[in-house]
Amino acid sequence: MNTIKEQDTVVWVNIMLMSVVAFLLFYYVTMANSVTSKNYRIQALRERVSYLNEKSSSLMSERLVLESPAAILEFAKSSNLVEARNVSYIFENSNVALQR
Repeated sequence: MNTIKEQDTVVWVNIMLMSVVAFLLFYYVTMANSVTSKNYRIQALRERVSYLNEKSSSLMSERLVLESPAAILEFAKSSNLVEARNVSYIFENSNVALQR
């Protein structure tokens, strides 16, 4: 028959084992949550990079269209701009037009 001292030891070992299991379960849940959270952030940042790359491509296309000679000529005509002729530039100090 088990003595009181043996029963106390068995109870103490069971409590310790339950504590270890509870700690390991808590650690697992915490680490799983951390990994999931980081994966979500990575996915959100990848989607943001993808969106920004698409936006950059769109803006570059728009820039190329706006900088084309035909678009510049059309803008100049619609704004009633005239061509400057016989202009001399001083390049020693700055880009200042010199009138003669």
